[in-house]
Amino acid sequence: MDKRQRVILYGDTLVLAGIRASLVVNPAFEVIDLDASQVTRQGVLALNPDTIIFDIHTVQPHFPSNLIQHWAGLLIGINPDNNQVFLWTGHPMSALSVQDLVTVIQQHRSLSETNTKNE
Repeated sequence: MDKRQRVILYGDTLVLAGIRASLVVNPAFEVIDLDASQVTRQGVLALNPDTIIFDIHTVQPHFPSNLIQHWAGLLIGINPDNNQVFLWTGHPMSALSVQDLVTVIQQHRSLSETNTKNE
């Protein structure tokens, strides 16, 4: 069996609570809630996440770009005001569902595994 993917959640909106509730029952994922004291690049990287899902209103504007420069995982920003999801590549998804997120996470993992095999 493949290793479970570690997903970090940061934010306290109902949208993130719903995402958490859906992901924790999926055996493919280990879900960890990030506490405000860990919201530093070092704090996040120490948790060794595969994916970070966060409410875009909970972090400082520079945090995602600073993190992505030092980490090759998947960063997903969620705007609960309008249910937009942003991959940290800047491409928005217009629909928000947990299945959409699961698909993105799994596709990213497949791409990462392919890139690792080709190195």
